[in-house]
Parts: sequence; C-alpha cells; structure tokens
Amino acid sequence: MSVKKIVIPTDLTTQSLNLIKYGLEVMQGQTCQIILLQLIPLPDSITDLIMLPREEDKLANIHTPFQKALDRIRKSYAVEISKLDVVPLYGDSTVKIRDFVQDNNIDLILCPVKDSKSSVPNGVELFSSLVTAVSCPVLYIPDDTEASRFRKIAYVLDTDDTYTLLVDELLLNLTSGKDYYVTFLVIFKPGTDILKLEYVLKKVYLNKELKEKNCSVHLIQENDFRGGVYTFVDEFKVDLLVAGRKKKLFSNFFHKKRISSDVAKQTRVPFLTIA
Repeated sequence: MSVKKIVIPTDLTTQSLNLIKYGLEVMQGQTCQIILLQLIPLPDSITDLIMLPREEDKLANIHTPFQKALDRIRKSYAVEISKLDVVPLYGDSTVKIRDFVQDNNIDLILCPVKDSKSSVPNGVELFSSLVTAVSCPVLYIPDDTEASRFRKIAYVLDTDDTYTLLVDELLLNLTSGKDYYVTFLVIFKPGTDILKLEYVLKKVYLNKELKEKNCSVHLIQENDFRGGVYTFVDEFKVDLLVAGRKKKLFSNFFHKKRISSDVAKQTRVPFLTIA
C-alpha cells in the first residue's frame, strides 16, 4: 500500500496541528506522510526581502511548544504517520500552491475555514484562498469542529454534469467501516429533463462498488440549489459534505469566489471537494 501525502497549512502554532487528526480520519487505516506547509508571503521591498528571516532558523529551536507538540504527535501516531515535517514555501500565489501539489504528488489538502478574516491575514488564512485551482481533493474544515468519525455523509450530485465523479478512492475509504451512511443528494430544478435524473440514478444504483455500501438517494426539487444543500445538511445532521468536480458543480450554482470555504462556513460541516 502506497503512502498517502497530506498537506496542512501551519503558522507554527500548536493550534494549527489540530487538523492532523482530520487527515488521519479521512485516510483511516492508511500510512500517511504529512507536510505542514508554512506559507511565507514575499515582501515587496528589496530591503525587506534581504532581511527576511530564515524560517529554518526558527524551526531549529526544539524546545518551543510547537516542536514539543510535533514530537508528541510523532510518538502518538507512529504507526499512522511515516513522516511529519514542516516545509516553508516562499510566495503567496495560486501557481505556487498548484505547482507544489503537482510536484509532490499530494493526495489530500486540509484547509481551515475561519468565521471572519483579519485585516492582515496570516499564512494559514491566506492559504484557503489559494487552493481553488489544485488538482487533488481538498477538505475544508470550519473552526471549532471536533475531529471525529464521519458517519453521516452527503454526496452532492449534479444532473447537468454527465461526467460527475460518482465514486472516488477517498469516498470508498471513508465508507470502509460499518458505522457510516452515505446519502447521494440530487437537487434539481423544476422542469429538469427526466432523462438527466434517470442517468444520475443509474450511476448510483448500477455501480458495483456501491452494492455493499450503506447508501441511499435523496431527491430534492428546488430552485435554490444552495438552500437545498444547506437545509438537507441541517435537517439530517450530516457529518461530512462531499462534492465531485468542484469547479463545475459549485461555480454553476454559487457564482462567487472561495465558494468551497463559504459552504463549510455556512453549514459548519467539513466539506470535501474531489477534483
């Protein structure tokens, strides 16, 4: 079994290490290499650039609370985590993040979602606005949500997307235990072509990999796609919201930037987008 690579943004605080448990939960039972990515924006001034402190020097102090917390995590999860390192990345562009993900064959990105943005965002807050173009799955995690087993999973399907990624390795891994339930949520507007609905339903019911899974299909006829998703998540107490082909599906309905983090912020539920 290959080692799964997970990227988590960090500002070298112990709080930024809380997301590690989420990564291990998604990759349950698999060995993981965790990269704590410290995003360091480059200053505009040449003088400031020359004086930019070496992040390697900051990390050299093994007696800081952050380094001590890292050591505890390495010992506590020695079986699950094969490697846990802090990697500084200089620059604050989507291209930098995208290239890093591609060059390092990253399997999953964890992205914290805060209720409000500060006037001067730190690297972790900035990170969430730069991961929209990556080619790997991203798990958006709202503030103050506790890492636990994802037992009630809602997978949103799009009737207008004939290439919707229905079953992904991550979804199958999340449903490898017995204490879960997946609902394939199909929200369609009044007047939707019945053939489109039939196509989506067949994709679910005829999929061999879903035969032994605890899953069902829930149809909602609703003009407001976003409202339909939010209402379902709230009424059915969903633990995890999942969507495939994030660029097409949610850009069609939400028409705004940072749509994925907004979904997590509104629902207060972790949101996994599968590219």
